[in-house]
Amino acid sequence: MVKRLCIVRHNYFPENVLVQREALALRDYGFVVDVICLRGRGQLASEVLDGINVIRLPLRRVKAGAGRYIYDYLSFFVLAAWVLLVRHLRYHYQFIQVNSMPDFLVFVTLIPRLLGAKVMLQMYEPTPELWAARQGLVNQASLDAAPFSKRFTYGVLRKIEQWSLRYPHAVFTVTEQLKENYVKYGADPDKITVILNAPEARLFSTAPGAEKLAAAPQERFVLISHGAIEERYGHDTMVQAVAKLKDVIPGLELHITGVGSYLQEFLAQIETLGLQQYVKYLGYVSWEELMAELSQADVGIVAQKSSLYSNLVHTCKMYDFMTFDKPVLASRLRSVEAYFDDQSLCFFTPGDSEDLARAILELYHHPEKRRQLVAHAGQLYQQYCWEKQRELYWAGYARIERGQA
Repeated sequence: MVKRLCIVRHNYFPENVLVQREALALRDYGFVVDVICLRGRGQLASEVLDGINVIRLPLRRVKAGAGRYIYDYLSFFVLAAWVLLVRHLRYHYQFIQVNSMPDFLVFVTLIPRLLGAKVMLQMYEPTPELWAARQGLVNQASLDAAPFSKRFTYGVLRKIEQWSLRYPHAVFTVTEQLKENYVKYGADPDKITVILNAPEARLFSTAPGAEKLAAAPQERFVLISHGAIEERYGHDTMVQAVAKLKDVIPGLELHITGVGSYLQEFLAQIETLGLQQYVKYLGYVSWEELMAELSQADVGIVAQKSSLYSNLVHTCKMYDFMTFDKPVLASRLRSVEAYFDDQSLCFFTPGDSEDLARAILELYHHPEKRRQLVAHAGQLYQQYCWEKQRELYWAGYARIERGQA
């Protein structure tokens, strides 16, 4: 009997590499895999990619105010629930995996679940803490001092999160710290499996080895940070650090890719500080262009600011840098320190441009330290790579197949 599975994600495919790695893993596990997702400009309504059946709904993400977020989420919820039901009646999915955000998207599976489908929930991010970070409520003290309306919203998001965690047969999340946070508020620890954000190596073309670091020309020292441009990711910290070092490090360049709600403030800061020569904003780049940028960079930066949110998660870019054998400058956050030590990452104080500048200068002056960081991070990465995470992922499905939910 053919085993069939559907993944539902409010994002684009194959652009969302985490969903892509999971779809490929489940295909390799033996499922016929469908993906229900958004439809970007120029994309087909349906197609088969690498053996994955992609069904794109006629909706797109629009980053705007809270009202638009609610509209986008609800419209996707309604249409995805209908398409999922129709396809389940036709194909009888054994499993349906829903990937947050939003957390409540897991309830699109209600009727298929009643009809026998097993439901898996992938929780990439903690919604209450992410919302708080976007509101500038970066720690418990600021949250406690917030107006009632914000504390009420935070409480509602927590309730939705816990309802969403109780509903499925199994849950995947991205760090032990995030799992502990879910359990603290009432989730069942036996239901949750931690799967780190390591990328699927097959999605990358051949990356240069660590020997490139020794051969990098000293007249050009390239830092890189890719992904969403949001205030919480510390783009202002990176720009301020470059301003302090532009007359100290010959050929210093910071390459930034991506889009986000902080883009205009970021570009204005570059202009105000006169850093157009040193900070290169490349916009949204293709996958191939991103790989070329990662290959040519000397050091990767993960500059997340400290918050209730950032101390629970890992960014994908950190693992991307390791895949490309790049030394990583990283904010010292609880969730990162739990997995990586000072021999594998070059830490700096979150939000502190002086300390980031110090760390950049240290790596510039000490190529040997860059090589050592790459070597030690590589040793740890062998434990955290997708090949290892995929085994845990498959085991989570196997447990439910054996009826141990």
